[in-house]
Amino acid sequence: MKVLKMLLLAAGMMLLASAVSAQFCGCPEEYIPYQKVWMTYDGSLLPGRASEAWCATPEMAGVPGNAEDAMSWDGTALGGQWHVWGMVIDAAGAGETGRSIDLTGTGWIDYVTNYDGGEFWLDGDHFGPPGSSDFTGTITYFNVGTRVSYLNGNVTGVTSNVTFNGWFTECACCYLEFVIANTMRVWVEGQGAPPADYPPFLCGTTGELFDVCCIMASVSCPNSTEDTSWGAIKEMYR
Repeated sequence: MKVLKMLLLAAGMMLLASAVSAQFCGCPEEYIPYQKVWMTYDGSLLPGRASEAWCATPEMAGVPGNAEDAMSWDGTALGGQWHVWGMVIDAAGAGETGRSIDLTGTGWIDYVTNYDGGEFWLDGDHFGPPGSSDFTGTITYFNVGTRVSYLNGNVTGVTSNVTFNGWFTECACCYLEFVIANTMRVWVEGQGAPPADYPPFLCGTTGELFDVCCIMASVSCPNSTEDTSWGAIKEMYR
């Protein structure tokens, strides 16, 4: 009998904690599953395309004020599954973190860039149960590590690792815990007409365009009321 009471107590506490958490967060029970992970590697997440507008003076990469816009790409349409936009290079701009260039001008230079602001949108039907409303939120951290490769003094490639996270608007305690992606520059101002079907520049008419691949994103909805509600739960089952 004692064991049965303990099991009932444990079950009751789990159910109540879940209900309290859902109520506290303002989230319906069918909200995004806790600790859900999506990846381009397994086909659960689409790759994308991105633009970086050269909004400031001088008009060039890495300058404070330049703005980023990234959208999913299914081979036909942009932005049908996810959209991340409005991140602006902070006042520090791109900072060099290392280089290896020989006498012929061949090698590489690494940079790190932090961005301020930004928003995200996720398609509800894909990231939640069928029929879910779309999800939106704000970016709280956006960091880009870039390697620029050179051959005889000419740029031959620009590749980046992008990491960011952010909070959901619809649910106070759910957040994009970790998102990482790789990008490769496919066009830059001065290389003729830009290719079609890339996100528009958020300001001005100059900038650079990227393909986005190899994305992994996780969502977490921790029970942020567990500590404060634990005493009340125990009182109910004495």
